[in-house]
Amino acid sequence: MGLTIFLKGIPIGFAMAVPVGPIGIMCIRKTLTDGRLRGLMIGLGAATADLLYACVAAFGLSVVSNALAIERTWMRLVGGSFLLLLGVRIFRAHPADPRVPVNS
Repeated sequence: MGLTIFLKGIPIGFAMAVPVGPIGIMCIRKTLTDGRLRGLMIGLGAATADLLYACVAAFGLSVVSNALAIERTWMRLVGGSFLLLLGVRIFRAHPADPRVPVNS
């Protein structure tokens, strides 16, 4: 019984490990269209941002936390505007021809 549960859990584990969300999709898209280096750079940028927020949470930097809480309206407006601009730009972009090799 333990082996069957383990074998059923393998695909579930792989499905959980797939990067979902806008940053993961952008990383996958850039990797496929612009090459491995561009995808790696986007992935490292996302990991750096996650690291920064994890440090703020882990070390309990109350000054930074309070500043983020006070300015959250502006951060939401700026971040939402950036995401909207990024979405429009991606929507209007011409898809890359998969037959053309990518130089990276």
